[in-house]
Amino acid sequence: MVTVVTRENYFEAAIGLLSQEGYPGLKQATVCRALKVTTGSFYNYFTNWKDFTDQLLQNWLAERTLQLVALAESEADPYDRLDLLRRVTLTLPHRAEAAIRVWANVDPDVRAAQEAADKERLGVVHHAATQMLGDTPDALLYAKWGVYLLIGFEQFQGEQDLHSLDWSLQQLMEALAARRIDT
Repeated sequence: MVTVVTRENYFEAAIGLLSQEGYPGLKQATVCRALKVTTGSFYNYFTNWKDFTDQLLQNWLAERTLQLVALAESEADPYDRLDLLRRVTLTLPHRAEAAIRVWANVDPDVRAAQEAADKERLGVVHHAATQMLGDTPDALLYAKWGVYLLIGFEQFQGEQDLHSLDWSLQQLMEALAARRIDT
Protein backbone atom coordinates (compact mmCIF):
# COMPACT_ATOMS: atom_id res chain seq x y z
CA MET A 1 0.00 0.00 0.00
CA VAL A 2 1.34 3.41 -0.99
CA THR A 3 1.18 6.24 1.52
CA VAL A 4 0.15 9.50 -0.10
CA VAL A 5 1.10 12.63 1.77
CA THR A 6 0.78 16.31 1.02
CA ARG A 7 3.11 19.24 1.54
CA GLU A 8 0.92 20.22 4.51
CA ASN A 9 1.39 16.75 6.02
CA TYR A 10 5.14 17.39 6.04
CA PHE A 11 4.60 20.72 7.81
CA GLU A 12 2.27 19.13 10.38
CA ALA A 13 4.79 16.36 11.03
CA ALA A 14 7.57 18.92 11.48
CA ILE A 15 5.49 20.95 13.95
CA GLY A 16 4.71 17.72 15.81
CA LEU A 17 8.40 16.83 16.00
CA LEU A 18 9.29 20.32 17.17
CA SER A 19 6.62 19.96 19.87
CA GLN A 20 7.77 16.53 21.01
CA GLU A 21 11.52 16.54 20.46
CA GLY A 22 12.45 20.18 20.09
CA TYR A 23 14.68 21.64 17.43
CA PRO A 24 17.30 18.83 17.61
CA GLY A 25 14.62 16.31 16.60
CA LEU A 26 13.76 18.08 13.36
CA LYS A 27 15.55 16.11 10.65
CA GLN A 28 14.53 14.93 7.20
CA ALA A 29 14.65 11.29 8.27
CA THR A 30 12.50 11.88 11.37
CA VAL A 31 9.92 13.86 9.39
CA CYS A 32 9.72 11.07 6.80
CA ARG A 33 9.59 8.40 9.51
CA ALA A 34 6.72 10.23 11.22
CA LEU A 35 4.81 10.18 7.93
CA LYS A 36 5.83 6.58 7.13
CA VAL A 37 7.29 7.61 3.78
CA THR A 38 10.72 7.29 2.22
CA THR A 39 13.07 10.23 2.05
CA GLY A 40 12.72 9.97 -1.73
CA SER A 41 9.08 11.06 -1.50
CA PHE A 42 10.26 14.19 0.31
CA TYR A 43 11.81 15.37 -2.95
CA ASN A 44 8.45 15.30 -4.72
CA TYR A 45 7.64 18.46 -2.75
CA PHE A 46 10.95 20.02 -1.75
CA THR A 47 14.21 20.48 -3.62
CA ASN A 48 16.31 20.11 -0.47
CA TRP A 49 16.18 20.51 3.32
CA LYS A 50 16.63 24.30 3.12
CA ASP A 51 13.68 24.55 0.73
CA PHE A 52 11.61 22.52 3.19
CA THR A 53 12.55 24.59 6.23
CA ASP A 54 11.94 27.83 4.32
CA GLN A 55 8.48 26.64 3.31
CA LEU A 56 7.81 25.30 6.81
CA LEU A 57 8.59 28.70 8.32
CA GLN A 58 6.48 30.51 5.71
CA ASN A 59 3.60 28.15 6.46
CA TRP A 60 4.02 28.56 10.22
CA LEU A 61 4.13 32.35 9.94
CA ALA A 62 1.09 32.43 7.66
CA GLU A 63 -1.08 29.94 9.58
CA ARG A 64 -0.02 30.65 13.17
CA THR A 65 0.29 34.41 12.92
CA LEU A 66 -0.73 36.26 9.75
CA GLN A 67 -4.10 34.53 9.28
CA LEU A 68 -4.87 34.85 12.99
CA VAL A 69 -3.96 38.54 13.02
CA ALA A 70 -6.23 39.11 10.00
CA LEU A 71 -9.04 37.23 11.74
CA ALA A 72 -8.58 39.29 14.90
CA GLU A 73 -8.48 42.56 12.98
CA SER A 74 -11.91 41.70 11.55
CA GLU A 75 -13.31 42.25 15.07
CA ALA A 76 -14.34 45.90 15.33
CA ASP A 77 -14.34 46.11 19.12
CA PRO A 78 -10.80 46.02 20.56
CA TYR A 79 -11.84 44.04 23.66
CA ASP A 80 -13.54 41.44 21.47
CA ARG A 81 -10.40 41.38 19.32
CA LEU A 82 -8.27 40.66 22.38
CA ASP A 83 -10.70 37.96 23.51
CA LEU A 84 -10.46 36.28 20.10
CA LEU A 85 -6.67 36.48 20.30
CA ARG A 86 -6.77 34.98 23.79
CA ARG A 87 -8.82 32.03 22.60
CA VAL A 88 -6.62 31.48 19.56
CA THR A 89 -3.46 31.77 21.66
CA LEU A 90 -4.62 28.82 23.74
CA THR A 91 -4.61 26.64 20.59
CA LEU A 92 -1.08 27.42 19.42
CA PRO A 93 1.50 24.59 19.39
CA HIS A 94 3.38 26.10 22.31
CA ARG A 95 6.20 23.54 22.54
CA ALA A 96 6.83 23.85 18.80
CA GLU A 97 6.92 27.63 19.13
CA ALA A 98 9.47 27.32 21.94
CA ALA A 99 11.57 25.06 19.71
CA ILE A 100 11.36 27.59 16.89
CA ARG A 101 12.76 30.22 19.29
CA VAL A 102 15.69 27.92 20.09
CA TRP A 103 16.23 27.33 16.37
CA ALA A 104 16.08 31.10 15.77
CA ASN A 105 19.14 31.51 17.98
CA VAL A 106 21.27 29.54 15.52
CA ASP A 107 19.70 30.29 12.12
CA PRO A 108 19.23 33.83 10.78
CA ASP A 109 16.39 32.78 8.45
CA VAL A 110 14.46 31.31 11.36
CA ARG A 111 15.26 34.41 13.40
CA ALA A 112 13.73 36.57 10.65
CA ALA A 113 10.54 34.49 10.66
CA GLN A 114 10.36 34.60 14.46
CA GLU A 115 10.89 38.36 14.50
CA ALA A 116 8.15 38.77 11.87
CA ALA A 117 5.76 36.70 14.00
CA ASP A 118 6.62 38.69 17.13
CA LYS A 119 6.17 41.99 15.27
CA GLU A 120 2.74 40.98 13.93
CA ARG A 121 1.59 39.65 17.31
CA LEU A 122 2.79 42.75 19.13
CA GLY A 123 1.20 44.95 16.47
CA VAL A 124 -2.28 43.47 16.71
CA VAL A 125 -2.32 43.70 20.51
CA HIS A 126 -0.88 47.23 20.39
CA HIS A 127 -3.59 48.28 17.94
CA ALA A 128 -6.31 47.02 20.29
CA ALA A 129 -4.65 48.58 23.35
CA THR A 130 -4.30 51.91 21.54
CA GLN A 131 -7.98 51.86 20.65
CA MET A 132 -8.83 51.20 24.28
CA LEU A 133 -6.37 53.57 25.99
CA GLY A 134 -5.65 56.14 23.35
CA ASP A 135 -2.25 56.73 21.81
CA THR A 136 -0.25 56.57 25.03
CA PRO A 137 3.02 54.84 25.89
CA ASP A 138 1.00 52.56 28.15
CA ALA A 139 -0.70 50.99 25.13
CA LEU A 140 2.64 49.63 23.95
CA LEU A 141 3.49 48.44 27.47
CA TYR A 142 0.22 46.50 27.66
CA ALA A 143 0.90 45.00 24.23
CA LYS A 144 4.37 43.90 25.31
CA TRP A 145 2.86 42.43 28.48
CA GLY A 146 0.66 40.21 26.32
CA VAL A 147 3.52 39.06 24.11
CA TYR A 148 5.74 38.45 27.16
CA LEU A 149 3.02 36.26 28.68
CA LEU A 150 2.93 34.10 25.55
CA ILE A 151 6.71 33.85 25.19
CA GLY A 152 7.22 33.14 28.87
CA PHE A 153 4.55 30.46 28.86
CA GLU A 154 6.09 28.80 25.83
CA GLN A 155 9.60 28.88 27.31
CA PHE A 156 8.51 27.54 30.71
CA GLN A 157 9.98 24.05 31.10
CA GLY A 158 7.39 22.78 33.57
CA GLU A 159 3.91 21.58 32.78
CA GLN A 160 2.21 23.88 30.32
CA ASP A 161 -1.03 24.64 32.09
CA LEU A 162 -3.37 26.29 29.59
CA HIS A 163 -5.71 27.31 32.40
CA SER A 164 -2.94 29.45 33.91
CA LEU A 165 -2.14 31.04 30.55
CA ASP A 166 -5.83 31.75 30.01
CA TRP A 167 -6.12 33.29 33.48
CA SER A 168 -3.05 35.45 32.88
CA LEU A 169 -4.34 36.70 29.54
CA GLN A 170 -7.72 37.46 31.09
CA GLN A 171 -6.00 39.52 33.80
CA LEU A 172 -4.29 41.55 31.10
CA MET A 173 -7.60 42.09 29.32
CA GLU A 174 -9.32 43.15 32.54
CA ALA A 175 -6.50 45.58 33.36
CA LEU A 176 -6.93 47.14 29.93
CA ALA A 177 -10.72 47.21 30.24
CA ALA A 178 -10.46 49.01 33.59
CA ARG A 179 -8.55 51.84 31.91
CA ARG A 180 -10.61 51.86 28.71
CA ILE A 181 -11.45 55.36 27.47
CA ASP A 182 -13.00 54.58 24.08
CA THR A 183 -16.43 53.39 25.30
